[in-house]
Amino acid sequence: MTTSILDFWPVFLKGVATTLWISWLGLILGGLLGALVGMAADSRSRILRAFAMVYTELFRSIPPLILFFGCFYGISFAFKVDLSPFTSATIALALEASAFMAGVVSAGIASVGRGQWEAAQASGMNFWQIMRYVIGPQAIRVMLPPTVGVYIGTLKDSSLASVIGFVELTKSGLLVREASGASFQAFLVVGLLYFLINYSISLIGAALERKFHIAK
Repeated sequence: MTTSILDFWPVFLKGVATTLWISWLGLILGGLLGALVGMAADSRSRILRAFAMVYTELFRSIPPLILFFGCFYGISFAFKVDLSPFTSATIALALEASAFMAGVVSAGIASVGRGQWEAAQASGMNFWQIMRYVIGPQAIRVMLPPTVGVYIGTLKDSSLASVIGFVELTKSGLLVREASGASFQAFLVVGLLYFLINYSISLIGAALERKFHIAK
């Protein structure tokens, strides 16, 4: 039975690759969208602050599984487009990640003293220059640890993509189970692979955090 499971390692490894890819893509897109929402949360405009609050609360409150179904079936029905499982899963992960990254970005910006904003403005820098040269380099030290946490959460939630037909690590385990009949062994391997991936990401995050602190 062990030998039969080992024969399916290419399937597991492909599942690992697709899981890493879709979760990374979801984090990148979610991070970009979350950055905009996070900056809106710190805006002087009440409308933008209200939008940011509603957005983050909405997508933090919706269960990830509902987001997957909503993107796969809802968007296709509402806009008459045929979204692939990959595209639907990416959108769902990005929306979920963006709600959490908005809070991360907002906290990072808030960690920089208001006096530095005012000094940068007095020197003639525009908003984007202030963000790039003054706020960003300092805020990233605060943002890094929670960003790693968001990525791990996004990676784990990517397992739900299996319900809409996307073949990631969990779906790979299901396929191996069907082909081999070894349910326990198949999902034991899947569980161990998730542990190794997430633990490795945690170690990388800790190393990057130490590096940023050394650079201070």
